[in-house]
Amino acid sequence: MARPYRVWVRSNGLSASNAIKTILSRKVVDEPAPEKTKPEPVATAAGATAEAPKMDLSKAQRIAEDLVVLLEDLCDKIHIAGSIRRLKPQVKDIEIVCQPKLFQETDFSLFGGKSQPAQIIPAFRRMVGMLGTPIKGKPDGRHMQIDLPSGIKLDLFMPVGTDYYRQFAIRTGSAEYSAKHIAGSWKKKGWCGTHDGLRLINDCEETKSGWKVVRPNPTLPPAWQSEKEFFDWLGEKWIAPKNRI
Repeated sequence: MARPYRVWVRSNGLSASNAIKTILSRKVVDEPAPEKTKPEPVATAAGATAEAPKMDLSKAQRIAEDLVVLLEDLCDKIHIAGSIRRLKPQVKDIEIVCQPKLFQETDFSLFGGKSQPAQIIPAFRRMVGMLGTPIKGKPDGRHMQIDLPSGIKLDLFMPVGTDYYRQFAIRTGSAEYSAKHIAGSWKKKGWCGTHDGLRLINDCEETKSGWKVVRPNPTLPPAWQSEKEFFDWLGEKWIAPKNRI
């Protein structure tokens, strides 16, 4: 079955890149005007304050859902996280957690070459490159921040597969909830967060840039199959995202 955005592209006679720009910059006209709220001040490089742009929830949800439609065929998993998942009335940025599809590892040892590790498929990298203006990160990294045509920022998180549901929980937030109930719980169990996921504190050392694995064969955490399974492992009760404050 063709995906919705593919049907939309064909029916409107647009190229893929133009269709993406049109989808992500279109205005939402079937929703009431949002209530006026005082924007959150943020510090600028010069030390002055500027207003952080925000978007009402329904419009941010629409854009996030469009992004999921554009990326879902290129990912094994993808979820909307952040303040949208927590149903906050005003949204400062869009946060999406995804696991891009990979090429399988290629073995060139029979020809005298080195085996190549699995890599993110080129189609995912191309699609991400058309979403907007990159601010930081790369499509084959763990995190990208992108300025979307709609004027809102996208934070795209791409954890390793075994760390997916931990990252999904963390990136849902809030920051205070994640620090106290999620990170606080794994620390009590003797674990720390590294570039590749949780590892036992005894297998790591703390550096200025974070925890680093120093033991050759560190103990690995479970490969959680859902967010609830991760919460159960932590010993924390799963609660609805809107109540995570």
